[in-house]
Amino acid sequence: MKLIFLILSVAAFFNAGVVSTAMAQGYSLWPKRPPEIEQARSLVRAGKGEEAVAVLQPFVKLPGVVGREARKITATVQVPIYLSRRNPQATIYVVKSGDTLGRISSATNCPSEVIMLLNGIVDPSALRAGQKLAVLQMNLRAEVNLHTRELSVWNDNTLVACYDMESHSIPAAKENAAVSVEAREGLIDGSPLAKHSTQFLSSQRVLKLSGGISITSDPQAAAPAICLSPADVNELALLLSVGSRVDIIHSATR
Repeated sequence: MKLIFLILSVAAFFNAGVVSTAMAQGYSLWPKRPPEIEQARSLVRAGKGEEAVAVLQPFVKLPGVVGREARKITATVQVPIYLSRRNPQATIYVVKSGDTLGRISSATNCPSEVIMLLNGIVDPSALRAGQKLAVLQMNLRAEVNLHTRELSVWNDNTLVACYDMESHSIPAAKENAAVSVEAREGLIDGSPLAKHSTQFLSSQRVLKLSGGISITSDPQAAAPAICLSPADVNELALLLSVGSRVDIIHSATR
């Protein structure tokens, strides 16, 4: 018993010495951030979001705490830009006589709820000929990293959004897989809405992927499913359209 106590005492003394030495040398048990992280935070607070994104660009693909923090900061800047008329890919559609929200959506490949969001439309039946609407073709792709439980959205190599996965029921596999968005559904009290329903913006979204996978906020959803928070699923559904590529990453590295 005395021997065990002596061993534990020596171990405690040794560990305390290691920690004291590390502190004296300026080390931390928490991963050290590069100065660019705090610089980016300062730029965001100063309203210079696009400068912050440029500063963080070398870090957004890194694994670990630094990469994740860089992605989170970047997303706070990028999502509002990509879901607004400031998006450099936004174009103008001139409403024709007889146009409906559904017809405009089909003609421009811009989801009806995105058209409503970009143009502040509350009553789609009030569209008038000659009206100019901002529209977007959201050519974005997503990565689902099962190891880090993170879902990110990319425009080529530019990060747009980043979400924490609350859970998933995707079976383990040796190789990564590429799937695509097959349908975007909206639910009100559990009942599905019509494709171009004006209630879509206020509904709870579900994304149906090839391979029978769903992205949902329902933790009880049938497997295989990826579960995000309700707000994150709804935002993601604005960024991804039918046909968008989704890469399922099974390996431990990005």
